[in-house]
Amino acid sequence: MRLEISKKKISNTTLVSMTDVMFLLLIFMVLASNFTAQTGLPLKLPASVSQERQAHQVLQIQYLPNKIIVFQGKEYNLKNLGPALQKEFRNKDQVVRLSADRATPLQDVITIMDVIRGAGFERIFVGTEPIKE
Repeated sequence: MRLEISKKKISNTTLVSMTDVMFLLLIFMVLASNFTAQTGLPLKLPASVSQERQAHQVLQIQYLPNKIIVFQGKEYNLKNLGPALQKEFRNKDQVVRLSADRATPLQDVITIMDVIRGAGFERIFVGTEPIKE
């Protein structure tokens, strides 16, 4: 008795489709990643559950524990911060990010926010860190 052996070629799995999927995933990860600039001095930011990340250019203001305000690498006080901010004002859609140490009194932060609003800015965000579980 003779056995029939088929000469059908068993298809090999091609890696072309796998390469396409990996390439698309790589493109997605590059486009979806959030590129934020971390500049300035290290601060212990207050924690927030609903922190919001900004993807466009933001003006960074840092309020140090010794009551010095740092804006664009220069030190300011409350009196000369307003004119410096007015020089940078372009339109009402500009974003200002205020970072202050978590031990900073709330009244100090509100006073700085009033100076920022007085310079014409409407979009002010307070810098926070995610809560560590």
